[in-house]
Amino acid sequence: MGNVLVTGAASGIARAAAIRLAGRMTVHAADIDEAGLAETVAAIRAAGGDARAIAVDVADRASVEAMVAAVEGPIEAAFFAAGIHIRGTAESVAEKDWDRMIAVHVKGTFLCCQAVLRRMREQGAGGAIVTMSSDYAVMAVPGGAAYCAAKAAIHSLTKSIAQEFAPDRIRVNALGPGPIDTPILRSGRTEAEYEEARRRLADNLPVGRLGRPEEVAAVVDFLLGERSSYITGQIVHPNGGQLTW
Repeated sequence: MGNVLVTGAASGIARAAAIRLAGRMTVHAADIDEAGLAETVAAIRAAGGDARAIAVDVADRASVEAMVAAVEGPIEAAFFAAGIHIRGTAESVAEKDWDRMIAVHVKGTFLCCQAVLRRMREQGAGGAIVTMSSDYAVMAVPGGAAYCAAKAAIHSLTKSIAQEFAPDRIRVNALGPGPIDTPILRSGRTEAEYEEARRRLADNLPVGRLGRPEEVAAVVDFLLGERSSYITGQIVHPNGGQLTW
């Protein structure tokens, strides 16, 4: 059973992915939220899987390097999904909020990729990485200037890394979910505001509902497995039809 590293694993899509991947791999679950992380690890172990918790701040190089060093044995796969969501228009978003969004999403994804790619290259056995982008990397949404910019940067970063590491048999793809019922979607909203947003989003989706974290986790599992062995440098959109090409 190989090792998979999952960041952002305390909640949402990353938690669902960690639980699903534990069916075939040893999960190293990482997050800054240690309480939520403990819940994820407990759920995996209760189901008979093998999981270890690692506290990490993905925007800090030393923390990321310590996270990767904590994984014993080869790292065959990784899902970098740590993220935050601070809403605000381009006119109103505060500089500190912009900086934090870019630090967690873009710098965090870069630092995690850099550390794991070095490890995978040294191992010499290839590997697979999935980064967390969004539909909003390639479409517009009012009030999401920083989020859209960060997710577009991750999409572009992923394509570049995929080109660089293809000769090492390391595949790198981006995940581009549409509206999924996660804590990030709820963040910064009252219950009434969330319900209004949920209805509005669902009404605009061809499938008529929000996605579930488990549905996106299935795509992560596919992209990190042998069934996707000829796929790299792509962004894959589990989005209920919100975006079509």
